[in-house]
Amino acid sequence: MKKIAILSLLLLLNACGATAPAFLATSAGTYSEYKVMSVIKTGTDFTLSLADLPTTNDFVLSRITGYECKVSRALKEGIEYICKDVKIHPPTNTTIDKDVKK
Repeated sequence: MKKIAILSLLLLLNACGATAPAFLATSAGTYSEYKVMSVIKTGTDFTLSLADLPTTNDFVLSRITGYECKVSRALKEGIEYICKDVKIHPPTNTTIDKDVKK
């Protein structure tokens, strides 16, 4: 699990660098679009983290692993606590299984 988390972090956090990958430097328009998308993603992640909600990286990592993941937990609790088990609470006040005749 630890190796999966580290590999996922390396793949998901690659947009944090100041420079673009070499394949984006082939045309001027592509590089500027990359920078715009990078700024939009950074702004979105910053806003979500201020509201204590999962960022886009957290969402993707959670979908891949099936756990509740939050990268900011690594700063407080350590890297092994990034992903936690999802606790599912079934509804209690349902009438689906009761013997109600129509």
